Amino acid sequence: MLKAIADERNRLNIRQEISGLGCFKDDRIVFWTWMFSTYFMEKWAPRQDDMLFYVRRKLSYVSADNTEGKKVEVEVYRRDSKKLPGLGDPDIDWEESVYLNLILQKLDYVVTCAVCTRSDAGDIHIHKKKCQEVFASPSKHAMDSKGEESKMSYPNIFFMIDNFEEVFSDMTVGEGEMVCVELVASDKSNTFQGVIFQELRYHCKSSLAQYKWYKICLFHTLSQHLVGMPFVPIIIHCRH
Repeated sequence: MLKAIADERNRLNIRQEISGLGCFKDDRIVFWTWMFSTYFMEKWAPRQDDMLFYVRRKLSYVSADNTEGKKVEVEVYRRDSKKLPGLGDPDIDWEESVYLNLILQKLDYVVTCAVCTRSDAGDIHIHKKKCQEVFASPSKHAMDSKGEESKMSYPNIFFMIDNFEEVFSDMTVGEGEMVCVELVASDKSNTFQGVIFQELRYHCKSSLAQYKWYKICLFHTLSQHLVGMPFVPIIIHCRH
């Protein structure tokens, strides 16, 4: 699947370099609806759950200069629902829908949190680290509550760590040390991995659980590391 997406994007880039033109919209819809149907709707397709996610772009306004503004919504259906949007529905962003379902269903994620120091030469020394499997979600929970209520966060993708205190409470951070976070995404067969990395300076002695480190916004894009997809903000969301 990743190779097919990469090949399609390369084909479009080559065509644009040669002719200066992009691909016709209908051609792109054919490819992306085929990808969506083949990898997420077919019964034989390996899947993580029974849900399908559709990115819908609705016209919300037209400005004075005739520029269209569109409202983006994520619709969620069960795979066997009779209300599934039809393939080729012009209001569905099929490319984004493929990316979203890929991120949510076809990849496994492990977040590693480490207490580190950096030498004068720039080398990072790890003093303690913990790893935790996390799951991608297009919705988020309130950071100051343990309630189950959530709201859609797309295009932000959240990786929830609900047992943050249990996993990371014994990791203390001293003066001059920093918190390093690594999020590793791999396909189900573990033949491909993409790494996103972030470091945060820490200036006072405390435990990670006491630090108001509820979320870490990694403004790299997971999808760019995978196959050069459009920007997707990645957020690791920790709740006490």
